[in-house]
Amino acid sequence: MFSFSPSRGCRAFLPFLVIFFFAFTMSSYAAPACQVLRVNGANEWQPISWRSEDQTELKGIFPEITSSVLQDLSVETEYGPDLPWNRLFALLENGAIDVLAGAFATDERTEKFKLSLPVVQDHVGVFVRANLVAKPERLEDLVGLSGRAPFGTDLGPAGNEFAAENLFIDNEPRDNLAEDLKMLADERIDYIFMSRSFGRKAVKAAQLDGVIVDLPWSAASKPVHFMFSKKSPCLDLLVQFDTAIEKGQWSEPLARLLKEYENGGDPVIEKRPQPKVSQ
Repeated sequence: MFSFSPSRGCRAFLPFLVIFFFAFTMSSYAAPACQVLRVNGANEWQPISWRSEDQTELKGIFPEITSSVLQDLSVETEYGPDLPWNRLFALLENGAIDVLAGAFATDERTEKFKLSLPVVQDHVGVFVRANLVAKPERLEDLVGLSGRAPFGTDLGPAGNEFAAENLFIDNEPRDNLAEDLKMLADERIDYIFMSRSFGRKAVKAAQLDGVIVDLPWSAASKPVHFMFSKKSPCLDLLVQFDTAIEKGQWSEPLARLLKEYENGGDPVIEKRPQPKVSQ
């Protein structure tokens, strides 16, 4: 019977052949390069992120930062459709999207995702009638008053606990801020918790300037981060995001954007080609 016995030279070369074959095989399983950054964010969290009326564009501070960071890289941006908040976190955990453009840090989120440096502080303001005689000076002064907290309002662990135990707050998930403001102006409620920038613009849009004001203190102040999926092929981009944030190059533009937003404008640094929106 014919048999093959490799020569000494072949036997010496065999380990290199095995290593080459192993490396070639493993390369086919390597993580794909980041060519498209799949982004999503809150639908109505002005000025952090929100969607245009036709739902084709994600706007706001965080999408604008994303566009600026990626403009010199060979990476496209794809914004996903409007989805429930919990669904977005599930997609982020599974790697179906790469980054969430703006979210608060929690112990669970810090464990599951990679967080950028904090970008902005979101201040929860307390909006009251301007003619209220005894204006509250702290959270404890709201005891005995009736309030409204739109769905998703977060006062932090201590604030949420205090509110649940001591405050009378309507937090039904109604999507009608104009009606909430009318209730406040008509003295049917005494205060509303809202993101300060968002609330100021809402009051102006409702033509209630001088009727409704925000108190000079904040019910809560929390940093807002980009959150990257640990399964994303674009995870290395977190370094570029952190570098831009750390340099502080956004401090003056963000202050200007917030002011423009509160005055009724859209916070856009400059016009750029719009990214794709997946359906």
